[in-house]
Amino acid sequence: MLTPAILHLFGRQDGVASNQQLREHLSPRQIKRALDTGLFIKELPTVRRLVGTPSTPMSRMMALSLFADDRGFVSGMTAARAAGITCVPSTYFELLVPERLTPELPPWVSLTRSSWRLADDLLVMANGLRVSAPMRTLFRCAVTCSDVRFEKIAEQMWHRELITPDDAAGYLQIVRRRGRGGVARFERWLEGTSARTRPSQSGLEVDLAAALARVPIPTPCRQYPVTLLSGETIHLDLAWPDVRFGAEPGANWWHGGNQGTRRDRARDRACDEVGWRIEHFDEVELRDVDRCARDILKIYRSRLHLLAV
Repeated sequence: MLTPAILHLFGRQDGVASNQQLREHLSPRQIKRALDTGLFIKELPTVRRLVGTPSTPMSRMMALSLFADDRGFVSGMTAARAAGITCVPSTYFELLVPERLTPELPPWVSLTRSSWRLADDLLVMANGLRVSAPMRTLFRCAVTCSDVRFEKIAEQMWHRELITPDDAAGYLQIVRRRGRGGVARFERWLEGTSARTRPSQSGLEVDLAAALARVPIPTPCRQYPVTLLSGETIHLDLAWPDVRFGAEPGANWWHGGNQGTRRDRARDRACDEVGWRIEHFDEVELRDVDRCARDILKIYRSRLHLLAV
C-alpha cells in the first residue's frame, strides 16, 4: 500500500495528505483499511497523517492548508510564523474560511470566518502551503494581538523586507471599514514609524520602548541616526537627541562574543567624541524591563541637569 509515490506525497508535505490526493493512488476501501489498521491517522476531517510521522507546527499548518484547499488559507499569527516571524506562539493555528462554511475541527484550530478577501490576499508558498499574504497577515495580527506583540510582528516583517510602512498604509486605505477591528492598532504602529527609515532591530527594543511609555520621560526617537567624527552614520535603537543620550537593548557578551563587545565599546567611544552617552541593557537586565526604564529616566534627568549647568 505504501508505494514510493505515496511516501513521496507524505514526505513533501510534512507527513500529511488529503483524501483527494490519496485517492489518486488508493481506492476508498484501501484508505479506510489504512485508517482502521492505524497506518493513517486522522489529522483533520479530510486530511490524514502517516503513522510514525510527528505532529509538528509545520505539519499542522500544512494539514490546515490541505483541508481548506481553495476555500481558505492559514492566517494571522500562524501565517506570520510560516513566513519566519519568531515572536508568535508555536501552539496557535488559525484557519480562515468563508462565512458560509462551518466545519467541525479539533480544539487546536482557531477558525475565523470572513466574507472579504482581496485578490492578492492569498500566497501559495513553494511547498504548497496556502497562507495569507504579508499585508493580510499583518492586518489580521492587528486584530488578534496586543499592541506590543503586534509591533514586534510588524517590525520583524519590515526587517525581513516582507512589508514596508508605506505598503501597509496603502493596504489600510483599501481595507479600512468603520468598526473593523485592528484599525486603531495598525494606525498607531504606522504613526510610530513615520519618522523612521529602519525597523527595530530586536523585540527587546520594542519591550523597552513600551516600558518607557509607562515612565515620565519624553518618547524616544527610534533608530535615530548619529554621524560620528569618522563620517560614519550609525543608528541608535532609542535616543533622546535633546540630551544626546541613547539606550541600546540586547547587547551582551554571548550576543557577539569578545569581538562584538570590543566593537560595541569602540562605537560607544566614537559616540562620546560627538557628545553622546550610550547605555546598554542586556537580556538579563531586561527581564525587569520596568526597572531598566526607571534607570533610563534617572540618566535622562541627570543629562538634563548636566546640560543646564
